[in-house]
Amino acid sequence: MTEEHVSHHDGTVSPPADGATVSPPNIVVIQADQMAAQALGAYGDEAAKTPHIDALAAEGAVFDRAYCNTPLCAPSRASMMTGTMPSELGCFDNGDDFASSEPTFAHHLRNAGYHTALVGRMHFIGADQHHGFEERLTTDVYPADLDMVPDWDLPFDQKLQWYHDAEAVFDAGVSEASVQQDFDDEVAFRTLRHLNDRVRARQWAEAHGEQARPFLMVSSFIHPHDPYEPPQEHWDRFGDGDIPDPAHPEVPDPASDPHSHRLRAMSGFDLRDPGIDEVRRARHAYYAAVSYIDDHVGRIRAQLEKLGLMDNTVIIVTSDHGDMLGEKGLWYKMSPYEQSARVPMIIHGPEHLVQKGRYRTPVSLLDLMPTLLQLGQAPAAETRGDSMLEIAQKEAAGELDPYSRDVVIEYLAEGTVRPQLTIVRGPHKFITCPGDPDQLFDLQADPDELRNVADDPAYADVVTALRGELDTRYDLATLEDQVRASQRRRRLVAEALSKGQARSFDFDPDPEQRYVRGDFWSALKYGTIRRSAS
Repeated sequence: MTEEHVSHHDGTVSPPADGATVSPPNIVVIQADQMAAQALGAYGDEAAKTPHIDALAAEGAVFDRAYCNTPLCAPSRASMMTGTMPSELGCFDNGDDFASSEPTFAHHLRNAGYHTALVGRMHFIGADQHHGFEERLTTDVYPADLDMVPDWDLPFDQKLQWYHDAEAVFDAGVSEASVQQDFDDEVAFRTLRHLNDRVRARQWAEAHGEQARPFLMVSSFIHPHDPYEPPQEHWDRFGDGDIPDPAHPEVPDPASDPHSHRLRAMSGFDLRDPGIDEVRRARHAYYAAVSYIDDHVGRIRAQLEKLGLMDNTVIIVTSDHGDMLGEKGLWYKMSPYEQSARVPMIIHGPEHLVQKGRYRTPVSLLDLMPTLLQLGQAPAAETRGDSMLEIAQKEAAGELDPYSRDVVIEYLAEGTVRPQLTIVRGPHKFITCPGDPDQLFDLQADPDELRNVADDPAYADVVTALRGELDTRYDLATLEDQVRASQRRRRLVAEALSKGQARSFDFDPDPEQRYVRGDFWSALKYGTIRRSAS
């Protein structure tokens, strides 16, 4: 998108200079769970087999330094959908309910005339399982109840049942069927059929002299989240030695990085460390699961092309966080290190909307909502983020560089007992948590985050600046009190709701009114999509 096509005061897209009409595009957001940027060919991994995602990246905008705002599923997704930091939402962890009164990008686009649908996973906790989506076509894969509430007052040697467990690494391997495969296969099927239904809706609107509604569809998969159990055909795409071992599997010194040791102890890696064969098998399974997701991405794109929708559809591929995959002796997420905190962010669309290229300016999942609102020609909203379309424009014009934007990452869940904050500015990443030593990494000189330079006099000004920025944004003592009070309230509520007759918050989809159970004559007349559909 060129500068003259963007109205920066309200986020709308203006007509091109030649007077051609610009209608809001359809938007397809494809989100994987725990899919690390570094495990994709588009981000330089030569072992990855992700041709469909890589093709979207080659033809679109790729943000090389995209981060989540907390490396944990539910709060990351709530933050992404609202453009608001988890601590501001009060969504601290995977057992925190997401308030219905918080506007999401689905609310905003629906209000602007879009049909909005969620297919698959979003890890909403609480009674509202839609959060602005007009339709939700599947259940979630995990419970929606207040089951996973951390307890910062619990002695650390007492583990809660739902903690991540090392068994996922030791048991990694091929599965003929699994809960996660069943779920993702259903997500893919429902996604493809929903695209058919949007074309049917357009045919109906045109036949009745009405303007067809653009659509937002979020298709959200659970792979490659642990347990690492891919199908055989995806496992077989990788031979022995195809996937590199962790570059730095050594566990950091506990005196300088106690958080990593807490995470290891929480999952049982302090008592049972996987050997190299188990590490290789788990990484093999993970890469296979990523390849499985890539196949689904390819099917979605093929369906858009078959239905003639690609010319006016923007596709966004992202994730909620990454996976350590054995680096520094860590697995899963919950860490501020790059493998856990970075996510893919690929935007593919028509030239007048998406400026093709690779961009180094740091962005985060907070920036997704303003991006979608700009694409959808919706009024701007109060948000901590900025449109990535505008960020790309400005970087291409030399108006932004990697020092121009800060990214802040919070961690307020299990595996810590105090708030952990991370700020990324330019090549520097500063991490602070009361009671832990500060950490500072120079990602340009030390991309593997092996040398903590927080006490290096040469970086004293950087530490002062980044600590000062966090101090202006946070009162850590107050935040800690808020988190602990929230945990106490939710534990009481969860305990009470488990007594007597239990009622789950889980979403139960309504029966579909298709075939001859609904409007029979409309189904016959508008349900068929001819090959010439465009």
